[in-house]
Amino acid sequence: MYHPLLGDLRQLKDADLEAKIIDLSKKYHIAARMGQGVAANQIVVALESYKSEQSRRQVEANNKLKTQDKDLDGLINVN
Repeated sequence: MYHPLLGDLRQLKDADLEAKIIDLSKKYHIAARMGQGVAANQIVVALESYKSEQSRRQVEANNKLKTQDKDLDGLINVN
């Protein structure tokens, strides 16, 4: 789900993205413990956006690794 106030998440560095996810997770748990359901729901929407971006980056990195692995197939000749 997209959160309109987050801006472009693709511009964040991986470390900043991870820090935001950790920070929002802590804030979510605080809001949930205090009975602030509306605030907790808004935090979940933002958190899902950050996690979605993190997942997209992981898939992209995995695809790059798979492409590199295919290039190495011709180098190894086992008889």
